Amino acid sequence: MKVKFKIGSLLSAIIALFVFASCDKDNNSEPEPEPTVPEESRFVIAAIPYMSYILGNGADLLYTAESLDASVILAEEQGVEQDGTYRNYASSNGLFFSLLFGQGNPGAVAVYNLNAKGELNKLSSFQTETMTAFAPVGDDILMFKNSWNPAQEYSSWYKVSTGSLEITGRGDVNTTRLAGNGELAHFSSLQQVGDKVFAPYFTMKDNFFGTEYPDSSWIAVFSYPSMQLEKVIKDDRTGAIGAYFTDCIEVDEKGDVYAIGTSLGTSNGASNNKNSTKPVAFMKINQGTTEYDKSYFFNISDVSGNAYVFRQLYLGKGNFLLMMSENHNTYANNPDKFAIANVYDKTFKWVSGLPAQIIHVSEYSSNYSPLDGETGYVGITYSEDGNSLLTSVFKFDATRATATPGLRVEGQNIITAINRVTIKKEG
Repeated sequence: MKVKFKIGSLLSAIIALFVFASCDKDNNSEPEPEPTVPEESRFVIAAIPYMSYILGNGADLLYTAESLDASVILAEEQGVEQDGTYRNYASSNGLFFSLLFGQGNPGAVAVYNLNAKGELNKLSSFQTETMTAFAPVGDDILMFKNSWNPAQEYSSWYKVSTGSLEITGRGDVNTTRLAGNGELAHFSSLQQVGDKVFAPYFTMKDNFFGTEYPDSSWIAVFSYPSMQLEKVIKDDRTGAIGAYFTDCIEVDEKGDVYAIGTSLGTSNGASNNKNSTKPVAFMKINQGTTEYDKSYFFNISDVSGNAYVFRQLYLGKGNFLLMMSENHNTYANNPDKFAIANVYDKTFKWVSGLPAQIIHVSEYSSNYSPLDGETGYVGITYSEDGNSLLTSVFKFDATRATATPGLRVEGQNIITAINRVTIKKEG
């Protein structure tokens, strides 16, 4: 910090201050920092024809846009076609990763950057295993292939370097031993926390996610980059953190971790049969610790009238956008209500301004917030007349608890993902 001295009326004071300031400048001061130049970026929006999504065929189209606001309309012919449906997306280090969910088979991974015009430029493609949990960790994309069969004890992890665009590491985790209850641990998501990876999981006794343990939450803690298992964080005040392909763990600006127990587990695997007896709730892990803070518990069931959290988007400053439903669903499919919850003061507000008939919400954790504490963007497909489909990116305002439509995709399409990708300057 540069200190400015005011001129006094006494010559001696001026001289003394001048000498002191000169010595201080010579010995202690640092150069003025260069002005910060905002990163240039674009949004990459993934969309797919509605019937292709329902039937499980066709391919995603990728669009780029400078803004997510109301004046933007994306024409169908502008999209870059992907080779297959059921794709998942991640962005890191100026790169955009398109990962094919192979439904148990190897899947193609395509890697893009953005050229000076903000257009997608394909850099590489390779094959990897089907991944059901992934996240940027350091300069890598860390991915987990979960075992689906309790008879298959091991799940595998892979690291893809954002520098070399190659798989630079892999390993296995005995997820039967990790569960320790006769079932199989299934990772719902991954989150970098300092030099560790927190990996929430639920346990299942069959490949329909049936479990005899729906009332407990677990987070496996791995060191990174070695991926050695250090410990398991356990609690029984709520159910599992997140759900299938669903990220419900975040690190705030203070370094504290907030995790949402969704209580979506079922004992027989039926997606519409609630068996967890515990409330939906936020729990907290304080910075630098690997234990739940037992003094903190934000009961969302109480404030929401027993609605379920299917997905979340962290907006910054303790505000979360919660994507919810009154209907239980093990797979956390298609939320139809939205709320703003602040984990610092434990306030909860339902969001107004949403369409009456919501058909689809952009999936998993592929939505966007600038982390200003106020704003979030989510792709929503809806109908105003019960017949035609419209798809827009809705802008959420945390202070007002409102939603307004913005960018729109032409045709009978649904938005599956929204990612912000920086444009890396050459030289």
